[in-house]
Amino acid sequence: AGTFSGAAASTCGNCAAGTFSGASASTCGSCSVNTFSLAAASTCTNCAAGSTSGAGASTCTVCPAGSAVTAGTCSTCAAGKFSLAGSTICTDCSANTFSLADASTTCSAGTFSAAGASTCTPCTPNTFSASAGSSTCGACTTGWTSPAGASACTQCPAGSAVTAGTCSTCAAGKFSLAASTVCTDCSAGTSSSAAASTLWLW
Repeated sequence: AGTFSGAAASTCGNCAAGTFSGASASTCGSCSVNTFSLAAASTCTNCAAGSTSGAGASTCTVCPAGSAVTAGTCSTCAAGKFSLAGSTICTDCSANTFSLADASTTCSAGTFSAAGASTCTPCTPNTFSASAGSSTCGACTTGWTSPAGASACTQCPAGSAVTAGTCSTCAAGKFSLAASTVCTDCSAGTSSSAAASTLWLW
C-alpha cells in the first residue's frame, strides 16, 4: 500500500503526496476534494473542520477569518455576520456591533445596532447614545434636544422652549426658564422682549 509498479517492474515506487494506492496497485489515485495525503500513503485523510483542499492536495488550507466552510469551500461571511479563522459557520454580529465583510466592529457613540446588523444606525433626533457599543438610543430629558446621530442632548436655554423637537425662541410677551417645554405668558403689569428669561415690571 502506498506504492505502485508498472509491468515488468523490479521495484515499486512510492506514491507522491496528494495521491494514494492500495495493495497491488499499478497506479496511484489522486486524493479527492477536501482530503489530502503525504507521500507513500495508502489512503487520503479528511481535512480538519474549518479547512478545505482541492483534488490531489498534500495539505489542507484553513479558511481565513471572515469566511466559513460551506459545501466544501471557504465562503465569505455575509454582511452582519463574522467568523474567526477555521470556522465552519458565520456568526451573527451581536447587538451594538456590525460587520461589512469579515469582521465585527463596535458602533460609535451617537449610533446603535441590533443583532445581525451590517451597519450602525444614527440615533434619531431627540435621542442619543453616549458611549460606543450601544444597542439602543435613549430619549432626551424633557426640555433637552438633540440632532440625529447625537452622543448627548443639549438643554434648551432660558428664553426658549421645546417645540416640535427643537428649541424655539419665546415670542415677545412670553418668557421661560432653562429646559422649559412651554413659554409662559407675562403676567399683568410685566412685559418681555423675544427670547426673554425674566420679566420687566411696569
